[in-house]
Amino acid sequence: MEQNIANGAEKTSSKIHSVNIYNREKITVAGATEVLSSTDKEIIVKLKDSYMFVSGTGLTILKLVPEEEELIAQGTVTGLRYENKYTKKSLLSKVFK
Repeated sequence: MEQNIANGAEKTSSKIHSVNIYNREKITVAGATEVLSSTDKEIIVKLKDSYMFVSGTGLTILKLVPEEEELIAQGTVTGLRYENKYTKKSLLSKVFK
C-alpha cells in the first residue's frame, strides 16, 4: 500500500479513484478493480473500498484493464451512486419485483 503525504496530512492511495464523465456520453473510471455486472442500463463496478453503480441507457464497456484499474464505457449516463456493500440479486427476485 502506497502512502502520500500532502500538507501534513497522510492519505492512503489504495482508496483513491477518479471518475470523468464526458457530455453524459462516455465515462472513465480510474481505480476500478472489477466489473461485477454489466447491462445496457447499469454497470456495477468494484472499487477498492466500495461499489459504484453507473446507470443509463445504451451502456457498453469499451475497455477494462484490471491490472491498470481502468474502465471506459459509453452510452447515455443518467446516474452514478456509491454503496459500501453489493448484494447480487437472484433471478427470481428480479422477476417478481
